[in-house]
Amino acid sequence: MKKIKISLAFLLGIGLFASCETENTYDNSTANKSAAVNAIVTPKKFLFDAKKAETAGNADWVLDADTSPQRFPTPLQNTITASTPENYWKGALSAWGIALVKLGHTVETLPSSASITYGGTGAQDLKNYDVFVIDEPNIKFTTAEKTAIMNFVKNGGGLFMISDHTGSDRNNDGFDSVQIWNDLMTNNSVKSNPFGFSINSNTFSETTSNRLSSTTNTILNGANGIVTQLKFSAGASITLNPTANSTVQGLIWRSTSTQGNSNVMCATSTYGTGRVVVIGDSSPADDGTGATGDTLYPGWTELASHSILHLNASLWLAKL
Repeated sequence: MKKIKISLAFLLGIGLFASCETENTYDNSTANKSAAVNAIVTPKKFLFDAKKAETAGNADWVLDADTSPQRFPTPLQNTITASTPENYWKGALSAWGIALVKLGHTVETLPSSASITYGGTGAQDLKNYDVFVIDEPNIKFTTAEKTAIMNFVKNGGGLFMISDHTGSDRNNDGFDSVQIWNDLMTNNSVKSNPFGFSINSNTFSETTSNRLSSTTNTILNGANGIVTQLKFSAGASITLNPTANSTVQGLIWRSTSTQGNSNVMCATSTYGTGRVVVIGDSSPADDGTGATGDTLYPGWTELASHSILHLNASLWLAKL
């Protein structure tokens, strides 16, 4: 009997060791193995656009500027831990990207040499991602790109649209981010005005606390905290059109505005099985660090609500 007991203990020990080895092998194969804040059930993939001149002029709306933003920010995201600072990557959106990695997600950049496609075979085809983030595009979308983006959302993808003020034509090609976004929504082959809003050609700066009073909205009251304020530093307002899309909803308005269809600063809608978030200013996502020579400001940390808003919205778009 003694020999049998020893054998069972030995076998159990081997089994436990094998189990631990399997578990450790899995952890080492994941992109976020060292992130301490990794309690989510379903990791999602976020693609940040760098194809539409997001680094023109003083802009730096990318995860990692480098000489030219590449698909995978460096150092690699599997080296990020709970204490990793936002300037681990050199882009004005690095704080946002690193925060998502710490939550257990994967982030990538769509380089300027890549293509915006949907339903294709490419490694960076939109069908391979849950959320597409485009912060202040400065080049118009082609007909094919518009079709790809629309079908991505229509078939379940999340689109994070960030505009800037009128005249924000940083590459001087005759089109600013307001015009480019409105052109996407009104001049595509899938559906005109599918999201139920348009961005206004105006400019204003202010801090507002005029937010939707709902306590159940998970963007304003989500896993990352409660949004109480939003500051625009030269942004554009949004006008809602519920007739075009009855799901469109304002979340934050200008400080003296009624909570109607005008003077909106942040809104959401759904289209098909996908989701859309729009913010009329790039400043709140700006973490103040980027390529040498760019003039950037720490909007991400200027108000605690800014990071909360962008992270809660990211998770909502990813259907978490």
